[in-house]
Amino acid sequence: MALSAQDKILYVANKLGLSTLGQMQGSTGAVYDVDTDLSGQIFSSASRHQNPGTTNVTENQFEVNEALLVENIAFYVKNAAGEVVNFQSAYGSNAVIVFDLVIGNKRVMKDTPIFASGSPYTFANVATINDTIGEDLANIVIPRHQVFMEGAGVLIPPQVQWYVDYRIFNVVTGATIAASDDTAVGCYLFGTRVLLNFNTTI
Repeated sequence: MALSAQDKILYVANKLGLSTLGQMQGSTGAVYDVDTDLSGQIFSSASRHQNPGTTNVTENQFEVNEALLVENIAFYVKNAAGEVVNFQSAYGSNAVIVFDLVIGNKRVMKDTPIFASGSPYTFANVATINDTIGEDLANIVIPRHQVFMEGAGVLIPPQVQWYVDYRIFNVVTGATIAASDDTAVGCYLFGTRVLLNFNTTI
C-alpha cells in the first residue's frame, strides 16, 4: 500500500512529538526565493528580501504547527530587470545545476543534478511544444528544470531551518560556471502544506 502525503506528514510529526499536527488543514503550497546575493544558497537569506517578486517567505523556517511536504523542486533564472529568463539561454546548453537540500543540519538531498537542456529526461520537463508562440517563449513559460519526488516526498517540519545549496557546472568540461551579476538563480519548493486549523483534519 502506497504511503500518502498525509500519512508521511503525520508519521514524521508523531516521531517529532507534534501531537496537534493531525488537527491541521492540508493543501497544496509552495515557497520560493532568489539568490540575489550570488552566494550559492537559496532561502537562507530570505528574511532580507521581503519582496513578493523575489520570495514569499519571511524566514527559512516554518512556524509552530506548519510544515511542507516537498514533492517538486524547480529552478529558474531572473535577469537584472527581474524577469524570468530561460536557464539554457542564460548559462548555455551545457549547464547543469547540482544542488543539496539541507533541513536542519542534515542534507536530505545531495548532489542532485538538473540539466539546462532538459536531459536526461528523469530530471526535467523538456518543454517541447510546436505552436505559433515560438520555441523560445515556450521554453520560458513551460515549467522546466525540476525534480519530481517519487513516493511521498521530503518533509520540512515546523521550526527547523532549511536552505538549498547549488552549484552550476559545464557538464562537458566540468568547469564551474560563475554566477553572473546580470542574472540570479531562484528556486521553489512545491508540495502539500499544512497549517493550523482546529476544525479540519488532514
